[in-house]
Amino acid sequence: MKTQLTTRCLLRIILCVLVLGGRVWAGHFFFDDFSDGDPKDGSPVNWLGSGDQDHSGYTLTPEGLRVGSATAADRDGTPYIYRDVSVRAQIKRISNHTNGNWESGLVCRWNNGGPGGYWIEVRPPNRFWLGHRDRYVLRTASLPFNVDERELIIRVDMIGDQINCWCWPADEPMPDEPQITLVEDVVPDGMFAIYAGTGGGQAIYRWVEAATLEALIVDFNGDGKVDISDLLRLIECWGQDDPICDIAPHPYGDGLVDILDLELLMSYWGQSVDDPTLKAHWALDDVEGNIARECVAENKGSCDGYLMGNPVWQPTGGAVNGALQFDGIDDCVITGFALNSAEKAFSASAWIKGGAAGQAVISETGGANWLCLDPLTGYLMTELHNPRSSSPLLAETVITDGQWHHISVVWDGRTRTLCVDGVAVAQDTQEDLKSASNGLYIGTDKAMAPGTYFSGLIDEVRIYNRAVSP
Repeated sequence: MKTQLTTRCLLRIILCVLVLGGRVWAGHFFFDDFSDGDPKDGSPVNWLGSGDQDHSGYTLTPEGLRVGSATAADRDGTPYIYRDVSVRAQIKRISNHTNGNWESGLVCRWNNGGPGGYWIEVRPPNRFWLGHRDRYVLRTASLPFNVDERELIIRVDMIGDQINCWCWPADEPMPDEPQITLVEDVVPDGMFAIYAGTGGGQAIYRWVEAATLEALIVDFNGDGKVDISDLLRLIECWGQDDPICDIAPHPYGDGLVDILDLELLMSYWGQSVDDPTLKAHWALDDVEGNIARECVAENKGSCDGYLMGNPVWQPTGGAVNGALQFDGIDDCVITGFALNSAEKAFSASAWIKGGAAGQAVISETGGANWLCLDPLTGYLMTELHNPRSSSPLLAETVITDGQWHHISVVWDGRTRTLCVDGVAVAQDTQEDLKSASNGLYIGTDKAMAPGTYFSGLIDEVRIYNRAVSP
């Protein structure tokens, strides 16, 4: 059966490579059905109670989130700011069905004092409105059903200067065309919130989903290109509901990994991709000098690494092009701050060849050893952990055999995983991680202690603010 599936997929690949070529932007931001019992835990989103006398706070119920007003934020309580986004929510309206001013809906691109501030709402019996904080109602539509008699789904897409809005009963298909469209002169950044209120009205939000349309994630394994590894990852979850590989149709997928996802993936076959979740990348392909250049353009050199000791450039000796040779005595690379591993999902990875027990590959200055080798066994280990414990995660996998190995640590907001050569080899639960606000060491531990300097080759160090699929 597996052989037949693989053959069928490969036949489709040939067709896709020949005829496909368009780009589609997709990438999940969050999906929250409030089933974890804590809307404030940051997994997947931290809801901040907000609002005024007519729209105030929220209460968690067995049915969902009973909302007055709540703003989507990160784990530390900082509201998410975005520009191009698609949001959906399923809403059950309750109480005071006779008040025509009782609204419930979404707030998008909201910024205090700026040009943003859009709201999209329903009011009884069948009114659907798009408005602005300073300009009030911009567009209206009459829905073919009573909004108090059906559970609703509202969807809003804001892409560039185009705003499209849909509303439909939750037990029916989404309409083909939006009921409201608008083209604006400005395209502001802003916050996202959900709300209900005015005149005693309340609403229960069953779930809320947001997808950032600016993030194209087709490089599933985070190696910078779309190739056979990404294809095999997609084949492994064929016919399943896998949020990583379910990339089409945009922006939410369709709940099934199938030919649509394969076609989209193959439109990027063999290409290098610009992954917006890649926050730092040291290719280690330089041929001379004492600077390891960092490759993410938006960092503007702030994360460049500085060689200490005397590591030697190996222009043709890397896993991918060149690499850097460390002597195991005093060689390392010191970089600037790249990412706070505690803020959201993240991944750190590198190619290594060599190494010995007790040595480190990536560490935070004065913080934790992100990727290191156990002092007793030489097995891969990470010391990234939550603030209330100091328990490391150990993978009983040999990586000091003189062969190239790709190693990574991945945290998805709840689970800590170690991977070797594309396979998850150790995993445990970590609801949060200790904050990391310093620069990094490549090739030694957090304190530059003797015996922790790496002996061997390191290549392709990458830091992502997403959980990269093994």
